[in-house]
Amino acid sequence: MKPTTTFHCLTVFILAAALLIISPAPLLAGGDPETEDITGIVWEWQKTRYNNDEHAVPSDPSHFTIIFNADKTINIRADCNHGGGKYSLEGKAISVEVTHTTQAMCPPGSLDQTFIKNLNSAGIYFFSEGDLYLDLKYDTGTMKFGR
Repeated sequence: MKPTTTFHCLTVFILAAALLIISPAPLLAGGDPETEDITGIVWEWQKTRYNNDEHAVPSDPSHFTIIFNADKTINIRADCNHGGGKYSLEGKAISVEVTHTTQAMCPPGSLDQTFIKNLNSAGIYFFSEGDLYLDLKYDTGTMKFGR
């Protein structure tokens, strides 16, 4: 290896290391769940993108919400129904269990059951650009939530 090549490689290495020290957040996929808090925020479901290229998109995201409470309980609105349950976090892993809902008959085409089913399938969470994402178990899709 020529001395100039070694110098060039060393320079690139030092610059890359400096970028990691100065600005690690953009390089971390989705941010760090240890430093961002999901609790106390009304998260509105924007869509679920499934890995078979299908999508579930609510017509009104404000009708599909979840609040993660500090006591590890959740409150949800699933279109015309309200409910609750519990959740747990361990690192990036999340488990959500909707344990009860009202039983109102939502209009035809409602995504209320899809929303609940997806929540119950959450396996990993992360943040990107202020939005919350829940990856579904078995790599089946990803739910996106906004504030």
